[in-house]
Amino acid sequence: MNLPDQRRAPRHRRALLLLLLPLLFLLVHVTAAADPAPTQDGRVIVLGFDGGDYRTANEMMQRGEMPNLARLAGQGVFAPLGTTESAESPVAWAALNSGQNPSKTGVPGFVMRELPEGNDGSKGDPMPAIGFYENVTRKVDAENMPEAPWYVLSLAEDGGVKLAIFGGLIALVGFMVIFKLLLRLKLFVAFGLSAVLAVAGAFGALSAGEHVPREIPGIVANPIAVDSFWEVAAKQGKRAVVLEAAMCWDRTPVEGARVMAGLGLPDVRGSYGDWFVYTDDPYELEKPPKGNTKNLTGGTVFKINFRDGRADTVLVGPVDFVALDRVQRELDEQRTIQDQTERGYQATDAAAKRVKELEKQLSELRGERVTTPMVLEKTDDGALSVSIGGRRETLTPGKWSDWYEPVFELSPLIKAHAITRVKLLEQVPGEDRMELFVDVMHLDPRNPLFWQPASQPMAFSKDLAARAGRPFETVGWACITHAYKDKKIDAVTMLQDIEYTLKWREMLTRRSLESDDWDVLMTVFSTPDRVQHMTYHFYDEGHPLYDAEAASKKLKFFGEEITLAEAIPAIYRQIDRIIGMVMDEYLAPNDVLLVCADHGFQSFRYQVSLNTWLEHEGYLVMKEGVTSRMNQGLAFVDWEKTRAYALGLGMIYLNQQGREPRGIVPAAEAPALAREIRDRLLMLTDDSDGNEMQVVEEVAILADVHDGPFLDREGDLMVGFRPHYRVSWSTTTGGIELAKRGDGSYGTGDVIFPNDSHWSGSHVSVAPSSVTGMFACNRPVEVPASGVHLLHIAPTTLRLLGIDPPPGCDLEPLDLR
Repeated sequence: MNLPDQRRAPRHRRALLLLLLPLLFLLVHVTAAADPAPTQDGRVIVLGFDGGDYRTANEMMQRGEMPNLARLAGQGVFAPLGTTESAESPVAWAALNSGQNPSKTGVPGFVMRELPEGNDGSKGDPMPAIGFYENVTRKVDAENMPEAPWYVLSLAEDGGVKLAIFGGLIALVGFMVIFKLLLRLKLFVAFGLSAVLAVAGAFGALSAGEHVPREIPGIVANPIAVDSFWEVAAKQGKRAVVLEAAMCWDRTPVEGARVMAGLGLPDVRGSYGDWFVYTDDPYELEKPPKGNTKNLTGGTVFKINFRDGRADTVLVGPVDFVALDRVQRELDEQRTIQDQTERGYQATDAAAKRVKELEKQLSELRGERVTTPMVLEKTDDGALSVSIGGRRETLTPGKWSDWYEPVFELSPLIKAHAITRVKLLEQVPGEDRMELFVDVMHLDPRNPLFWQPASQPMAFSKDLAARAGRPFETVGWACITHAYKDKKIDAVTMLQDIEYTLKWREMLTRRSLESDDWDVLMTVFSTPDRVQHMTYHFYDEGHPLYDAEAASKKLKFFGEEITLAEAIPAIYRQIDRIIGMVMDEYLAPNDVLLVCADHGFQSFRYQVSLNTWLEHEGYLVMKEGVTSRMNQGLAFVDWEKTRAYALGLGMIYLNQQGREPRGIVPAAEAPALAREIRDRLLMLTDDSDGNEMQVVEEVAILADVHDGPFLDREGDLMVGFRPHYRVSWSTTTGGIELAKRGDGSYGTGDVIFPNDSHWSGSHVSVAPSSVTGMFACNRPVEVPASGVHLLHIAPTTLRLLGIDPPPGCDLEPLDLR
């Protein structure tokens, strides 16, 4: 093939080539960067099963119901895996991932104590706070949001001034090339037109600055303070892939580690999994965007009205932080003018009036959220047509939709892309009402939010979606357990969603295992935890909610017909199937397979109110004149007389001098008081099951078992109940059981009472020895005398990769043969 002489090429072709050269360079660079690293032998695969209970799995294995686990045990080992104090998922996974105890990780539990700080810097009385994530405001800059688009960072930095100058110069040169070289206009004409267009472009850049915030509030931040084993490995040159792992979102990307976040990752609203029901029920009154949230766990019910069979409504998304920032900036400017007396009375007075207007706007905006349209249309045959984001699907009662892709526009430059599914719920016999369940507004993995990425690096979620050929759920708690807990959906709907979740997580796992671009791969399946939380009242005939007829209801679950009573064994069969799939299809001869869990499970039959017990025993004193409205948030506590109080999932705190603002327990007396409370708790008995039995199995004094810089985030004691008992729902939020007396005053009620919630299985506040997780390996393991503990997983994995565990690890690696 003869190439033309480039010297004789027309001038416009040479100019075009000059413009295309940077694109050619970028294409070559990206292609080269995408080349896979050379393969290596001796990889490590870590399969995590949230809630994988050793006792349950062992019993099923002995009955021949988990043949793949039995095969794995025959090759190596199967043993109980010790868990943390407390056996809560964020606590346990953070410890498992890092090999460090909760006082080092900085993750004390789902709930922790907070001493709120006042405007004067003084500390307020104790109150419950979220313990596994933080809501923060972050500046939009390269340090806080390194993967934000370049134009967003530029506009946020100076309102577009630098971008306007740079863009104007580029536009001037670009238009000169077009007008002079390509169109061959005269020089002064080409320059004049180019200058006008460049100025217009620069002015546009300055205007665009109004559409990008300087800071973003409500970002869900990760409090974990240590590196997980895959971060340590990547820093040593190993390639890691991590799927759906807990407590790993919002981390600085480490080259070589590709991480898809799991537990802890919020939805597009910045919440922990908000769900919705749209209904024309005449007894519901609150329309979008407010809705009814009374007595619901993360859910909102919206009233809609149909006219001629059509209802125009909205999906409710994130807080409009762009508008908030715009108003806040003007408010700051007007406050500055208001204080500048040299400007004169008229200017400062006008500024003062504007400040009041802006303060009102700001207050209103904090409660407002961005919305996007949803149209519902009834059909003659009882179906419902649902239109969201340009996609329409017709649903019959009981049918789930495919993915919708709503987009919430905060500004022309900032959009929040979500994905969600909906289900037309089946009508209750005898009731004429429509109920549409709308799932969580998941972060769209194909269009990640630069302020709240779902993965590290941010592009990894896009890569996973591309490999899967479709989007997937991203919120950390992906299963709709809370909607079932609140009795807004039935058990079948919940289990359908759980099956959907496990299937797409298995698909992502397969796609990643098929790629030869990793040395260590960890994937976590959370569905066993969710099934056990929500179906133990069908499985355990001794549970207060057990109903034989309800437990015998049949459904299709992973292709087999089961009853609700069989849901727990069915999900363990899926665990076994996945283990077999990895062993048979992906495990190479030199690979090591580790199977682990964060904790086990028990039936949750009875609640124990720790604050009520503390009051009965004289450690907690209530205020005079307590009313029923003071039963939460420790509002009932007389701090001048109280020595101990409880909040969170099993933690008891001493009211110590020098720590709590109104503490009365001297530091020198604290250890003895902690031991006294422990000994008294171990004497607590109950006869709810017909025989008097001990309620508390163990009580840990946490300063004796944990060490680290974050010990103050934990309680002084951690209660470990015997199987079937758990800390009460009200204790979690610092509550107490109150009972009205004959004279109209209130005293304390029962300490122990039935759990009447669908949330019928648990592990939190249960003694760790009664909720051991499952551990298995395809190599023989020298099991320590104290047993295998989840703190062994991280250092063992690192040693298998040829890396020395960091000095912060609490246990030595296991010896594999």
